[in-house]
Amino acid sequence: MSEPRVEPFAGAAGELRGLLGRAFCDNPGMVATLGDERPRRLARATRLMGGLSGMALASGTVEVVRAGGQVAATSLSYGPDQKPRGRALLPMYLAGLSTGPRALVRLLRLDEFLRTHHPRAPHFFLAVLGVEPEMQGRQLGSALLRALSARADAAGLPCYLETDREPAKRLYMRHGYEVVGEHDLTNLGGVRFWRMERPPRR
Repeated sequence: MSEPRVEPFAGAAGELRGLLGRAFCDNPGMVATLGDERPRRLARATRLMGGLSGMALASGTVEVVRAGGQVAATSLSYGPDQKPRGRALLPMYLAGLSTGPRALVRLLRLDEFLRTHHPRAPHFFLAVLGVEPEMQGRQLGSALLRALSARADAAGLPCYLETDREPAKRLYMRHGYEVVGEHDLTNLGGVRFWRMERPPRR
């Protein structure tokens, strides 16, 4: 099987929101913050991922893998000199508000935890890695991870991410990531998050 082709994405956030909403809808963190009712959670997750995509398009790096001309997988990442500021934050704020007051409170709790534990030293940050559910298991996510790792290695910097899924944790470990923190968030029903870091390779 040939290596999936990773390419920069210069389209609109609307092209990514559906894919990412479907990819993340059933993650423990999404269930804990956006609620148990799946149709409503999917709609909220789709709006939230649209906000994250818009923010990354404005101030980060967005890469995709296509299948049959359609985006099948995407990563939203930030380099050491990329940080959302000012108007770049607006899509995320609007998406958060659209989830409703109860979900917004839970999202703010999660955001506070993530910001508190985010590393301060220069690094590359993988904010989102999502693959269309029916396309999972085809090495699309791995191709996106390798592209990010190559940039980090060239800069001599680590990569950092958070995940709330055990299978994702195992995938990241296969790509050189190590667990640097494990947390059960009691204010979100005990959902578990792993913080992971990949040291640079020369």
